[in-house]
Amino acid sequence: MKFGRIVNMALLLALVFGAVAYGNAAQASAATPSGAPIVLGSVGTYSATTGNFSDPGEPAIQAWASWVNAHGGINGHPVKLIVKDNMNDQAQAVSEVKQLVEQNHVVAFVSNQDGSLNSGYATYLQQQQIPVLGGSVYTLEPWDNNPMFFPQGMTALPQLTAIIQSAKKAGHTKIGSLACSEAAQCAQANSFLKSLATKGGTQYVYGGLVSSTAPDYTANCLAAQQAGTQALVLLVPTAAEGETIASDCARQNYKPAYIIPGEAIGPGYLKPQFANAINNAPIQPWFSTAPDMKTFHQAMQKYTKINFTTSEEPMNAVDAWVSGLMFQEAVKLSGATGVPTSQQILAGLAKFNDQKLGGMTGGLTFNNPSSKSEGCYFTVVIKNQHFTLPGGATPDCVPSS
Repeated sequence: MKFGRIVNMALLLALVFGAVAYGNAAQASAATPSGAPIVLGSVGTYSATTGNFSDPGEPAIQAWASWVNAHGGINGHPVKLIVKDNMNDQAQAVSEVKQLVEQNHVVAFVSNQDGSLNSGYATYLQQQQIPVLGGSVYTLEPWDNNPMFFPQGMTALPQLTAIIQSAKKAGHTKIGSLACSEAAQCAQANSFLKSLATKGGTQYVYGGLVSSTAPDYTANCLAAQQAGTQALVLLVPTAAEGETIASDCARQNYKPAYIIPGEAIGPGYLKPQFANAINNAPIQPWFSTAPDMKTFHQAMQKYTKINFTTSEEPMNAVDAWVSGLMFQEAVKLSGATGVPTSQQILAGLAKFNDQKLGGMTGGLTFNNPSSKSEGCYFTVVIKNQHFTLPGGATPDCVPSS
């Protein structure tokens, strides 16, 4: 997995002009798109060098393109999606992005799942005026302030603010966190939590760094316990590591409430030690039964082999799907009737004003391209080893800054 995604760590169709609408509100055209292709790029860290799991974001964005093309394309034009794997190498990520712009002539990028590697090409894309719609959005930059990057949900600071808000709402006033030691962004997340805690009406009493290869986490558990930590935020890459931490803590008779941030949530956390654990999902989670999830699941079943009962980070699949929906909505709002240009896509994005994409997001607003931080989320709580949505399809939101 990409450590940067964890801490730095929507979604239904809105095909335009007679194609698929959100959810099941409209019938899709089955006509085969015959116009010139709309060329899109997508770069991510998908190789096994970053962990022992298959990122579902890659097949999900491919499924979006396949579904769109099977239902008439966009304005009668097929989507030509070119996906590149940067193998967790920033130089390769930069090279691939430049190739896609200069040789393949992409008009936009969708679902760039490459964590903090995007810092290597963010300035280049700003110079080229090529937008990026959605991806792993938990880095402070470039998603918040670069005018070419458009997040599909909460970025780093709103996500951390949501953590504090959820802890306080659950009655936990003393919070702590354990963050991965493998990436500088993890330690940075601890610092941000500490700075935001008081503002959110809580106390940040403990922050620790842990390695994914550590044989034991007892010392960290004891330190958190002695500090009086009531809610422990797990800023770690996998559910297996989270489970080991929780087991080591339980052996010390320390059973705090757990908060699993953002896209780190997955079926690996459906264990007894995570009863009542909280997650703040920036978009409708994969298990939601909201009507607008139906098309998503139909596409995933038809075009992918994703197993949502075992996938390490299933939220990435929905993230990717929503990135595609953002592109469709931007084209629609732009008024383009043929193959859209990058400038038309940017014009469409500038018209996003609390766009919920059929209820899949909490509301996306991009009328200020240098300030695009989103603050709404769907609260997930683990009950009886099942994921639940206490608020249903209604999002919670952090206070606007």
